Amino acid sequence: MILKHNISNISVVLLCILALSGCGGQKNNEKIESSVEVRNAVLEAYEHPEASVKENRMQGGAASGTLHKMPQEENGLLELYAGGDVLSLSVNRGKAPMSPQELLTGNLILYDRFRTDGWIFEWLISDYDASDSDCLFLEECVLLISKEDGTEDTQVIHVEAEGEYGVWVSVEHKFEYVDVNFDGIPDLLICTGHHGNQGLLTYYCFLQTENGFAEAPTFTEIANPAIDAQNQLILSQWRNDAASHSWAEYRCQDDTYVLYRELCEDMDEDADADEVVWVWTVNGQEIGRSDELSGEEIDDLIYNENSEWGIAGDRWRTLYNHGLTTDYSIYSTP
Repeated sequence: MILKHNISNISVVLLCILALSGCGGQKNNEKIESSVEVRNAVLEAYEHPEASVKENRMQGGAASGTLHKMPQEENGLLELYAGGDVLSLSVNRGKAPMSPQELLTGNLILYDRFRTDGWIFEWLISDYDASDSDCLFLEECVLLISKEDGTEDTQVIHVEAEGEYGVWVSVEHKFEYVDVNFDGIPDLLICTGHHGNQGLLTYYCFLQTENGFAEAPTFTEIANPAIDAQNQLILSQWRNDAASHSWAEYRCQDDTYVLYRELCEDMDEDADADEVVWVWTVNGQEIGRSDELSGEEIDDLIYNENSEWGIAGDRWRTLYNHGLTTDYSIYSTP
């Protein structure tokens, strides 16, 4: 049902840390004790990583499959995906392998690593469907966060936001290290992929705090986000269907993202059959109609960069591909 993006790389940092620190079975936002010595051993193991991939998605049982030599890290990124097969990871240098089952309920099928600003972010997704009647699109994801110098404990975050059933993007476009709560400190975003017929994108969000990182699940509800740092807003835009488009502004209040206002552009279904009439509303209140305004007035109302909304302006350019709905560049490849 879902096409997952081909992925090629992996790090063994996670498994070294887990094996040396005995963190099995810990849930929620916990920390694993580590040391400079452990971190140095892990970094040394980067040079000779290996992973075995199960040939099928059997629950439990011994791992069997082909050992894969991992490509070198590129621009701080590594990623491994085996077409949905279960990944069974091991390392050289006599390190005892640690099964990801100690962190995951299901079988590991995706591993990413992102290194930036002295941080190591490790991202795991299993084949376990965590959805229920309250959370219909919940996939099992775990984020591990550690410092390259080993001076801080490794943080484990089990994701709460709903981001399942996305068509994954390539690792080059999956991670964003950018300030999204406007406190001057970069945060981490991880793309959930393309969703629905319109292919909108969402992101898991992890805000950087004095005590590590904390997930902000409400950010994941924002489609095709853009960052308006000047006005301290997160912007969203999406296509409902061929006759309906929306733009929205979100404010961050106590690390929760709250809809501030929404502009909708809809075709008037009650107009004459031989006439196309567009209606614009803000928070449900009509602000203009194409059969009552000139093209210049419409531009001044919502499109021009110096208008109140400026939806054709650069502040609306998305994180993923810097695209806009107004010129259809939002659908382009980054």
